[in-house]
Amino acid sequence: MTPKGHDMFANYSNYINNLRSLGNRCFTFKQVLNDLKVSIDSAKAGLYRLKKDGKLITPAKGLYVIVPPEHQPYGSIPAEDLVPILMNYFKAEYYVSLLSAAQYYGASHQKPGCFQVISNKRIKHNLEFGQVKIKLIYKTSITGLPVKDIAVSTGYLKIATPELVAFDLLNYRNQSGGLNHIATVLSELIEAIDEKKLIELANKLKEKSWVQRLGYILEQIETMDEKKTKNIIGILQQHLSGKTKFFIPLASEIATVESPRVKKWMIIANTNIESDL
Repeated sequence: MTPKGHDMFANYSNYINNLRSLGNRCFTFKQVLNDLKVSIDSAKAGLYRLKKDGKLITPAKGLYVIVPPEHQPYGSIPAEDLVPILMNYFKAEYYVSLLSAAQYYGASHQKPGCFQVISNKRIKHNLEFGQVKIKLIYKTSITGLPVKDIAVSTGYLKIATPELVAFDLLNYRNQSGGLNHIATVLSELIEAIDEKKLIELANKLKEKSWVQRLGYILEQIETMDEKKTKNIIGILQQHLSGKTKFFIPLASEIATVESPRVKKWMIIANTNIESDL
């Protein structure tokens, strides 16, 4: 017989507690029906009550994530724990990047208002649960880009390497808070960047505009490692030698009329760069 009222709620509450005790952090609607042998209506009612009480969130249709007591005041488990669950459910490729990834490498002055993830999966609905907000940025293909796995409580989280973070910052400037925010991040991120891997990425991507902007910006700011910065500037200039034929604006959204041309980087300096540090 299907449980009713308080007994029904207790039944579902015990169910998620048992799942947690076994190390499970999430489950599906189909799994509930199969495990508890209940009707669809009963499952919907029981799970709705647990959601209302803050014990569950549903980041995708049919997927339920358990929110343990220590995270219930925030309305969700942390974003870094939620993302692996969600991306695995969607069978999507992804990696954390931009300001969110930069924090893992010591660039923490520019904190993002959301957890920034680049994925080949389009998700139309908002991923906001209490104080936790995940921003998905769609990219057609991310196969082969340099990422690393870090251990989180729900498995492994894929994050961009420091070199890929630099590339993404300059290719998603609006999502990164603009060029001055980017300059601040780069001034701290520089310590984590590997010069050889940076050039390997530049060769792999075949794009030059981000290298031009990166080289120019690094010359305009003070960084946490000035010696390393000079080395990177040198190898970026060498990489671009003979490959750039046209000037590009530093800020593509700003007019370039009467702005100075910097031949070294083939940049139209149509805005000033000022790091916040």
